[in-house]
Amino acid sequence: IPNTVAGTNNLKGPKWDLLSAFYNQTKSIQSKKLTVKAAANDTDLTVAPIILDLRLLMGVKLVGLNTTSYRIHPCGKIAVSLANPYPYTLAWNNDLELQMFDETPPANNKDSRVWDAGGNCAFFSNKGAPAVFNNASFVIPKGDLPPGEARAYTMAAPVTRPAGSTAAIKVDLKPFLSSSPSNFNNCILQEENTPNSGNKSIDVRESWTTTQVSAELRLGSGSGSKVLRRVERFELDNGFFGSLRRDITNATASTMTQPFPLHVYAFQLSQPGAPYANLLPSPDLLGTRSSTLRSFMDFNLRASYFGKTITSYNPPPYFMESVTSLADLPFVAPGGNTGDAFTKNLVASPLFWGRSPISGVRKTILFSFPETLTSLAQLQHADLTADDDRVSVSQQPGNAVGNSYATPLVRRRLTIQPRENYVVTGSGGGENQTATKKTKNYYDMSYLLNAALWDTCFFSSKEGSSGSDPLNRSIIVLDKSAANSALDDPTTASSHLMIDGVFNINSTNKDAWKALLAGNRFLKHAADGAAGVTSDALFPRSLEQTSSGQSAPSGSADDSFSGFRRLTPQQIDAVAEEIVKQVRLRGPFLSLSHFVNRALADLAATSTSNPLSRCGALQSALDNSGANISPDGMLSAFPKSSNDFKTNDDKVVLQADSTGAPKADLYGTQKNGSRGSTYGGTNDEGLPVWASESKDLNPGAVASIVADRVMITNSSLKNIEQGYRSTGIPGWITQADVLQAIGPSIAARSDTFRIRAYGETLGADGKTVIAKAWCEAVVQRMPGYVDPTNAPSVRMASTGVSSLTQTNQSFGRKFEITSFRWLAQNEI
Repeated sequence: IPNTVAGTNNLKGPKWDLLSAFYNQTKSIQSKKLTVKAAANDTDLTVAPIILDLRLLMGVKLVGLNTTSYRIHPCGKIAVSLANPYPYTLAWNNDLELQMFDETPPANNKDSRVWDAGGNCAFFSNKGAPAVFNNASFVIPKGDLPPGEARAYTMAAPVTRPAGSTAAIKVDLKPFLSSSPSNFNNCILQEENTPNSGNKSIDVRESWTTTQVSAELRLGSGSGSKVLRRVERFELDNGFFGSLRRDITNATASTMTQPFPLHVYAFQLSQPGAPYANLLPSPDLLGTRSSTLRSFMDFNLRASYFGKTITSYNPPPYFMESVTSLADLPFVAPGGNTGDAFTKNLVASPLFWGRSPISGVRKTILFSFPETLTSLAQLQHADLTADDDRVSVSQQPGNAVGNSYATPLVRRRLTIQPRENYVVTGSGGGENQTATKKTKNYYDMSYLLNAALWDTCFFSSKEGSSGSDPLNRSIIVLDKSAANSALDDPTTASSHLMIDGVFNINSTNKDAWKALLAGNRFLKHAADGAAGVTSDALFPRSLEQTSSGQSAPSGSADDSFSGFRRLTPQQIDAVAEEIVKQVRLRGPFLSLSHFVNRALADLAATSTSNPLSRCGALQSALDNSGANISPDGMLSAFPKSSNDFKTNDDKVVLQADSTGAPKADLYGTQKNGSRGSTYGGTNDEGLPVWASESKDLNPGAVASIVADRVMITNSSLKNIEQGYRSTGIPGWITQADVLQAIGPSIAARSDTFRIRAYGETLGADGKTVIAKAWCEAVVQRMPGYVDPTNAPSVRMASTGVSSLTQTNQSFGRKFEITSFRWLAQNEI
């Protein structure tokens, strides 16, 4: 779609046919039910649940051989949570399969294994050795998820892999509450023949370059094996193995006869209400491990591919929790208990998700399939993300079209930026540890899509036979006798249509803007139920949201996650005032995309930096007015409490260390980019490079996704430019939400003008006025040219050579006088 923009030639998409698939998906929804399916190609849609939470429990089972020896069998258990972000029941008619792949660089010299146990004792192995999770597919039985809900699944029966076996296995998962989730006997056990003896001190140990595993969710093999979701390269770094070491003896094997845990990893979509500071080694590390990202605005949560970006230790926006306390891992004879670290937050149905995994809401509605398309902004519900490698990627906004927040992955003055992705490799760690890197283009996809769509395309909303009116009543058919083919042809339709009451976005009349926005007052949403009509204007994320909306959003309840936003007359007044300010700051707007998009400008390292590059005019007006939260936090539509939106609970805070580089994802002593290694030195801003090595728990920071480093290192910008974690939730009104309502009625110029003229007659002396006259004409620009030789659909050729006649090149479209009247002097 954006291939007319310089620098986008390598994009794999999005393709125009994807919009057709998006539109047709609405027609295939039966009884409010969506069927899970994988995309057949780059122009098809993937419809699937989100991988919300993935947990790996690693432990051992001791088997006594005699009074002096015993075997240590590694064992593991998995839990996965799936979420439905749609307002329809999401059904899969065949089993789903989840598989973990070890993608650790081959040069790494150790596997994820039990240290110091005899034998292989591996949980993952990239060398083809027997391992607990290698070559195992976890089967989720066919079923469904109600609208907006999430559910967890785990193992409900034990599985044994014979010693030395690397054969593929399938492991059944069941819903959490029907699977005895805390029973660690329901695990995969990899038998080991090597005997152990004497005292052992065991833990799950990693090499300097940690094990990297990817997760894939697919439809079962009986229905095709295309990928539904792929989350790449979770890092299984246990940086705290010293505190999780279990001492065992020969006698232990006689008492601990059932599996017991050694370590738990949890990978969870970062959510704005989760108290991640409590899960980090130190509260001052808030901002690491994807703990304070704008997950709902900057990332596509229903992407098919989640990748590691720059030097992120895990694929954002997934937060990684690595258990650090033995108290969370039970060691009471005879064993068999997973502990709360594995089951916490998952022992519920439906799960809490969206706001937080521990409280708030159990339904979150993020995307829909509009039944009728009238505004380009409704395409915010289409997955139009893509990069040079594939379509449906995570590092671009899920609601791209119509929105304008600057992506953190591209510098503010750019829309495309080549950056270096790192994959930690090498053997043995130490000072000579190296990393591979690959240059990758990152795109501001909202900007590119807006530039491609808003001044070229529109929805006529006309359906049915010739003579039928468009569903959008503001669109007028000039000649209803025109052939239906002409009205359906994208090159000729506009010559037969006009907009009744189009609004000029360059208006600086506050009352005019108020009138436009107030057009959505006194309307009712289907989710309002028996509630009466209010005077507030509604701007729903979708007409299919399942909960009612509020003008004073809770930020933590259903109205903000499965509902939508309303604006009071007072809020509309404040927004209109801010819009006028933005028009004067940024205008005149030469096109709709100029109005919709942010400005391209450097982010200066001062508190008076140009704010126009943060987002577009309309979004700036919404935020600055306090309809959401103003950048300085002084105005807010959300409640102000002890955990209000002006605190770090919701603020995006990415910390920097003393070198000016961001703190690492884990906790260590290596200074980011300051060791003069292969990829050391400085970046194009003259600042230390992001940490690209893995030593002493310091492999790099999720903060590396921020292209404008000054947002992290400059205190005057940090609290203003990084934004809020709740940005983009359904209760946060975005400009795309507003443009869904007003988009079909706005234009960058006026087509109708009131012209007044004055004339007078002088007497014989040439000075005395003996007669005066005033008149008024309203003239309207029409689709046809002044010279009818050219059809209205003829445009300037792409070569720059016009096929228009000279008259039409000079004068363009014709004007018609729609009204004329003489005026009295007292009307002037």
